[in-house]
Amino acid sequence: MFNKINYYILVKFSYSFLFTILILSSILFIGDFVEQFRKSAGKDVPINIILQLTVFNFPNLISYTLPITSFLSAILTFLTLIRNSESIVISGMGISNIKTLITPVTLYFFIGITFILLANPLISVFDDMYSDLKYEYIDRVDKFASITKDGLWLKQGNDKNGLNSVLYAKKTENRGETLHNFMLLEYDKKGAFNGRIDGKKAELNDGYWEMSEIQITPKYGESKYQNFLKYNTNIKSEDISDGLSSPSSISIWRLMTFINFLEELGYSAVDFKMYLYELISLPFYIAALVFLAFSLVQGIKQNDKFSKVIISSLILIFFLYFVANLLNALGSTSQIHPLIANFSMPIITFSIAAIILQYSELRRKKII
Repeated sequence: MFNKINYYILVKFSYSFLFTILILSSILFIGDFVEQFRKSAGKDVPINIILQLTVFNFPNLISYTLPITSFLSAILTFLTLIRNSESIVISGMGISNIKTLITPVTLYFFIGITFILLANPLISVFDDMYSDLKYEYIDRVDKFASITKDGLWLKQGNDKNGLNSVLYAKKTENRGETLHNFMLLEYDKKGAFNGRIDGKKAELNDGYWEMSEIQITPKYGESKYQNFLKYNTNIKSEDISDGLSSPSSISIWRLMTFINFLEELGYSAVDFKMYLYELISLPFYIAALVFLAFSLVQGIKQNDKFSKVIISSLILIFFLYFVANLLNALGSTSQIHPLIANFSMPIITFSIAAIILQYSELRRKKII
């Protein structure tokens, strides 16, 4: 039952979370502004563009720090309750430690749910804007490929005939290196239409497309059919892969559809699956981190030094960060299933917290 004590605990943890995320956000914003300034050095990028890049990239950075923000703010609140003797008062009212834990775990789980349902779609918009601005002012290269719901679009040049062209295919294989039922539109250097090529299949080789069963339709003249054609191109296989949107630029509401679409095109969607499962597992991971913070402060008294808890917390969070990166690498290379890679972290964190709690209980009873 939700009473005044629960409300008080809820307020304490909420303020602590807001305070922690404000501090980390300030550090991240300043650090990323310096980083964007470094990337744009020597490229004559206006200061207002550098600021826009920082602002657009900022929500994505915050999303990566949400777990550690939750953990640090929970540790801070638990230690504050102990230092101010509030935990003693709460226990004296007949409220057990486990019941005290329910409120913050529920709060942080709700924060995770709110993030993936409401904040994530906004972050995807900002990330897309950041990518466009980065291409224009920092990378300063054209995007050769674009993958949309209609299929694959490629922008390329032909050194042999001096024409540019746009190549479209609804169905692809081998990460876009094999096209089926394609259409190619040629343009001269002034942008005037020069002709069209339709074909059944095209395979990308080193510097050219190997096209089969094609129909060539020039700007003037009659169409003609050819069984085979080598069409020069300046596009490379990595240019096609780079045309993929980053996972963070796709909101959770569109991720599943986009994953299915990529697989239909013949692309590997492992990175997007990893991101989807990471979002789904986030509330559980945050809740497990709060439980871990709770386990670390058990047995701490009001007058005890908190340095041991702080050091233990830092060691554990770095360990979890290492394990998360390892699982992410294994999941991204398909050595383990993306679902297992992401949901292992809440399970591992919860298990560590349970072991620490059990150890603290045994020490309290002087069994060990």
